[in-house]
Amino acid sequence: MAASDVTAIRALAHPLRLRLLDLLRIDGPSTSTILADRTGESTGSTSYHLRQLARHGFIAEAEREASGRERWWRYVERQALLEAEDGDASRQLVRELLVLEGDALDRFLAEPDRTPDWDRAAFVQSRVVRLTPDELELLSANLAEVCRPLRDTASSDVPTDARPVRILALAFPTAP
Repeated sequence: MAASDVTAIRALAHPLRLRLLDLLRIDGPSTSTILADRTGESTGSTSYHLRQLARHGFIAEAEREASGRERWWRYVERQALLEAEDGDASRQLVRELLVLEGDALDRFLAEPDRTPDWDRAAFVQSRVVRLTPDELELLSANLAEVCRPLRDTASSDVPTDARPVRILALAFPTAP
């Protein structure tokens, strides 16, 4: 599902909502109470922000055994297209996403029991190439194709030494 509506972009461009979405994406279904404990927020706050994410289709109720009145939420794969006319909302979302990813990288680098295997495998690349808009779109499609067969975090056939791995790709023209 793709969305370019500015209200969905604004809904997503909130630091706590992005953190909640990230936790659901990586750790799987959860409740507002569990997520409140994980984020240090109140259950009321996490519940409100989860409902906002659901309203815009970024999460949905998860099928779980009834355990009282707690709602279980799950991540929904959804693309939010950033359009030039979305302006400030798009810029704010990208800023918040970069903060979230930067924090995740900081946590990895500060991890006291990192192993040499993970240090060797992890990478950051930065290249500058000259592309047309069509070539940049093709690059994006090719990267998506490379990632498609990779095991997602909800996969059931995960080797014991597998961990969730964040893949972040940015491609944008330099400012004139």
